[in-house]
Amino acid sequence: MRRGTALKTWTSWNGNISHPYAELARPTTEQELRASVAEARGVRAFGNRQSSADIAAGTERLISIQDYNAAVDVNQADMQITVQSGITLAALLRRIEALGWCIPCLPDIDTVTLGGAIATGTHGTAGDGHPLCEYMVSCRIVHADGSIESVDQADRRFPALRCSLGLLGLFSTVTLQCRPLYQLRVEEQPIPDDQWLNQYRRWLDEFDFVRIIWLPHTGYGWVVLGEKISADSVVAEQSPPWYVKYRREVSKLLYRRTAHSPRFTRTANRLLQRLFFSHKTQTRGTLYGATVTKSRASTLELAEWAVAQQRFETLFEELRHHLERNDNDAFAHIPMDIRFLKADQTWLSQAYGEDAVTVGCVTRNPQFADRYHAFDLVESLFLRYAGRPHWAKRFQAGPAELQPHWPHWKDFVNLRRAADPEGRFLNSHLRRLFE
Repeated sequence: MRRGTALKTWTSWNGNISHPYAELARPTTEQELRASVAEARGVRAFGNRQSSADIAAGTERLISIQDYNAAVDVNQADMQITVQSGITLAALLRRIEALGWCIPCLPDIDTVTLGGAIATGTHGTAGDGHPLCEYMVSCRIVHADGSIESVDQADRRFPALRCSLGLLGLFSTVTLQCRPLYQLRVEEQPIPDDQWLNQYRRWLDEFDFVRIIWLPHTGYGWVVLGEKISADSVVAEQSPPWYVKYRREVSKLLYRRTAHSPRFTRTANRLLQRLFFSHKTQTRGTLYGATVTKSRASTLELAEWAVAQQRFETLFEELRHHLERNDNDAFAHIPMDIRFLKADQTWLSQAYGEDAVTVGCVTRNPQFADRYHAFDLVESLFLRYAGRPHWAKRFQAGPAELQPHWPHWKDFVNLRRAADPEGRFLNSHLRRLFE
């Protein structure tokens, strides 16, 4: 295990969060991970620093899990794989697909670590419609005192542990339940807002993948639909225009101006829609190959909120109305990513107890995120509709606003206090929420 002892500063990928730390550990074995926790007065673990929430640092000792990334075991009979928690989704999914397996609901980026994705309730859309943590069937955790425990689905704490932000212990190894690999035919095209709003519920019944990349201020959503096909199915593939590869560079140039002239966002979005979201594509591939972004071209600041599906349409109409008001100071960059989750029983999941719709909010100018009023508008609106934030993304709400929306909030806090009475896994942000 390598350690750095000079006082340094930890900084998130977009530069918006920074904390001093005294010691950095880089374990490669479970024993080293255990020792890194046992010897610490305060400790947090991090992967690729891509969280927009202040959850990965802010303690005296930090643990980088990037080198803790090995595959530990493959159970062919049960279609399960056990890996160290620092493995990236890219490495994990390539390994799983090579076995002829898949995870049937994936987030839209593969550069994050598995441990971080599970601990924060990171999710995909439609299909199975669950966060990654729902596919964890067992794990080994390192407790605050450095002891190690194996836990599986039979344990009464498992619904809390699945999405626990590293507060009930750090994931050492994780065992995932996989499914047989399948192919999708994926079609993407722009559809006017009123049309996709009227059709999305039917699509959820008919398709295996549904994602709506809403293009605010344009009247359109970029709709991505996928259906399972047999291996020998013929798909008439349609590629995007050659210039679509420049979308991120053009977006960056246009949105740079919006930092000082927010109203220009409307013009920028309409230009981007006409240039890059006015065609139709069709392709085939695995869920990972056809729907997951393999890189981020630039840094972002992200928020995401979930609302019960039964309240989504009313909320969306209000959101659209507020964004288009002439006296509005909130203008939203493309995209606002809309995804769909099925109800689960994980205590801190965005879909606990109810089918949910998640809506993302992004700025391409992360250095000016504090004056990006769309974040404030989205948060205040979702809170009025009993919304729940994504734990790894930006939000300001505290326990007074959030506790009523999670029935097991107090149960989780009590479990955390019992597991870590000295608060070794807490930083200031998490202390504000869960102490």
